Amino acid sequence: MGDAMKRPHTNLKKPAKRHRADRTGKESHPQSHTPAAANPYEAPGDEALAVAARLRLQEPFRIDRGLVQRLRRREVNAKEAFTIRDASGVYFRVSLKECDARGGVALPYERMEHSPEPRIDITLACAVLARQRMHFVVQKATELGVRRIVPLLTDHSVPLEGLAAEQAHAWAGHIARAAKQCRRASLPGVLSPMPLELLLASKVFTAADRCLFLDDRSEAAPLRAEAPQRIVLLVGPEGGFSDAERAKLAGRAWPWVLGGRILRAETAVVAGLTAVQLKWGDFAQAPQNAGRG
Repeated sequence: MGDAMKRPHTNLKKPAKRHRADRTGKESHPQSHTPAAANPYEAPGDEALAVAARLRLQEPFRIDRGLVQRLRRREVNAKEAFTIRDASGVYFRVSLKECDARGGVALPYERMEHSPEPRIDITLACAVLARQRMHFVVQKATELGVRRIVPLLTDHSVPLEGLAAEQAHAWAGHIARAAKQCRRASLPGVLSPMPLELLLASKVFTAADRCLFLDDRSEAAPLRAEAPQRIVLLVGPEGGFSDAERAKLAGRAWPWVLGGRILRAETAVVAGLTAVQLKWGDFAQAPQNAGRG
């Protein structure tokens, strides 16, 4: 993943095999180091795809094998489209005309008027939900511009031993397909599932400008006016965080009340991320054509 934050250690077993990245003598685009996942439920993120040249519509350009590998992580095949940034900072929609293990050829066909990448760094820390509802959560979190997802093991969430039954190994695939659908050039990462205590001690949490947890048991209070750049949004399981967990959050994360209705946990994720983007992020100054699909 592109950021340098350290991932807290967990005791999950059966680590995924590590693969060496191919090396080339010359690179046609900036390379981002993408570490291998430390366990089956972790998915390293990837920075926005980019080339070190100015792109022009309908003029093909070559991509190297490093970029081909990153396209495979996004499940992009020949004849399919992806998003890439050129040397001037402009994003283009590009068709992958051909590719093999050594590289390929792509054709820019649309210049994007606005960046598809999030303006602020959002971490979603969500309690692992039952009945495979985390598939929905990681999809919508990707579409709503999160940088990373932390699956939380809480008192009322799916426990560690229940992750396999919830098909947690499929989270990365859902993220890749959601990124394709919403035209993101980057991939958010999924950190190791962890208890709340490890999140609170992690740099992901301590380096944030604003830490919020969705709450329906506190009095609504105004948020500080200054605009944060790094936000952690915590969402509890069905029934919310336990009293012991709320005590741990007290003074460390700000309770955020979104109306008077009780929301399902996956609905709260969408509502909370939308509220974050409306208040501080991409939707704060929404472009006129933001509704274009």
